[in-house]
Amino acid sequence: MRTRKKELVSDELKPFVGRIIRENRNKYNYSLEDLSVALNHQKNRQTLHKYETGLLNIPYDIFFEICNIFNIDTSILNDIEISNEEKEILENKFVKNYVNDSRVDKNLTVQAEKIINTYKNANYEPLIGKSELSVKILDDSMSPFYLKNDHIYFEKKEDYKNGDDIVIATKANILSVRKLYKYPKGIILQAMNPKYPSLNVNIMSTDMILGKVTAIHREIK
Repeated sequence: MRTRKKELVSDELKPFVGRIIRENRNKYNYSLEDLSVALNHQKNRQTLHKYETGLLNIPYDIFFEICNIFNIDTSILNDIEISNEEKEILENKFVKNYVNDSRVDKNLTVQAEKIINTYKNANYEPLIGKSELSVKILDDSMSPFYLKNDHIYFEKKEDYKNGDDIVIATKANILSVRKLYKYPKGIILQAMNPKYPSLNVNIMSTDMILGKVTAIHREIK
């Protein structure tokens, strides 16, 4: 599929972009092949060479991926004389690119997205500089260990052991935390609050367990 003209940098901007790519590639000691690899081979070394030398107009999206690779920011716009229209396009794309790069859910997996869309008390939020799946506790079934409105972070594991605090669906579209105990033909999901019955699940499947508790966030009032 051919790239539409409006998605390409203009002839006016082309020499500047080529120089920026070449200078930063040399600065970071990247060969054209290295840059192609960093771009996941979206463009081969021959095409990248044509971008640098001005033989081809580079797509904005590829240019901004290269800006990410070499940590190039909006300050480069101060050194060029281009139309206000194109400068506005560049500035808007830089801002959009920065926002997308800053999103905590940018690396959201298909599995995590499905969990969030399926269970109303599941969320995806930052924890110590990275993104994690979390579940909001909606009752006191795990009191006094986990309280209502606590946010419990969890991760999918290859295996679960007796005594692990796990996240599992105990009701339709609702996730809960339970303590896991395994026996040969199934599992027991134990609530810590004696008001709530433990659940005996006769058919054991690791897929039923969405993750193991890794952290807790509790607001102190």
